[in-house]
Amino acid sequence: MDLLPVLVGALVGLLGGLLVPRLIAWCPDPEQNPDENPDDFPDHVPFAELAARKGLTVRCAVAGALAGGVLGAAVGWSWGLSWLLYLVPVLLALTVIDYVTWYLPSRLIWPSYGVVLGLELVATVALEEPQVLVQAAIGAAVLGVYYGLIWFISPRTMAFGDVRLGVLIGLALGPLGLGTLLVSIFAAAVLAVLALVPLRLGGNMIRRKVPYGPFLAGGALVAVLLGQVLTRA
Repeated sequence: MDLLPVLVGALVGLLGGLLVPRLIAWCPDPEQNPDENPDDFPDHVPFAELAARKGLTVRCAVAGALAGGVLGAAVGWSWGLSWLLYLVPVLLALTVIDYVTWYLPSRLIWPSYGVVLGLELVATVALEEPQVLVQAAIGAAVLGVYYGLIWFISPRTMAFGDVRLGVLIGLALGPLGLGTLLVSIFAAAVLAVLALVPLRLGGNMIRRKVPYGPFLAGGALVAVLLGQVLTRA
């Protein structure tokens, strides 16, 4: 295994983790939806207050370094590493926000579509391989339809913000192959089940509902690692 992409990934991930509190503070606080029952959600914590929590920067920097190192080890020097590393601070910020507030701000998700697509377009031109964009579109469609169906059937189980995040993850993982997409779905579900007891004990589970964004992000990381291992096997 080439250690250089691991080290570069860890360094970029660490720097991205340091930016997470700024990303959180940059997001506007959500407006109260009159159709939602406040008892179905935790008490709202202002994003500025959340961003200023003691120790958050250090924890996100460590998590970013670990995630970046794993990505570097999994994909090596490939174009995919560029958009995956870009997503590290974005997904960390979304994980923190969703875990505490059960909200996934569009301000972080929508621009990320453009950045990931832009990097994939550069890869397509550089490699002269149109399938990069085709696979990205397929990935976004697969995860968008899958999580969209869950939201449509049971909106109390999955919020539409999770669907938007699923599309972003599908866009990023699509060029890595269908197997990686499927592993991300399975891994997210397994992580969510494993976290049920800790979430209940921590008071972050209300009426059998849990914030699913952190598991989408964690499932994506597991999928990249296992997907590349399976590909090379």
